[in-house]
Amino acid sequence: MKRDKSIKFRVSDEELRNIREKAQKACMTISDYVRTNAVYGKIILYDTESIFNFGKALSAIGNNINQIAMVANSTNSIYKKDIEDMKQYLKAVYGGFKEYVRPLECEVL
Repeated sequence: MKRDKSIKFRVSDEELRNIREKAQKACMTISDYVRTNAVYGKIILYDTESIFNFGKALSAIGNNINQIAMVANSTNSIYKKDIEDMKQYLKAVYGGFKEYVRPLECEVL
């Protein structure tokens, strides 16, 4: 393929070092690395609202655990249903969290 067009852009010293390191790690020239990323690369946008909602859910679990602990300390007993409900809720939140972060498990150059 004939490459007769040129694109120029500015980078900082740190960005240039980063690009050079990544290109070297990928065994590519800087031009090949930048071109490949520009043409075939992906920019992944994360739904931060979902992350925030997971945080709220985990906070709610913590509050529920504290309430159960307060009841247990004051009455010396715990309702089995409260514990089972907490386990199910925690399992659902954890499962959703695992599903959400699964794409993050791979190394990004």
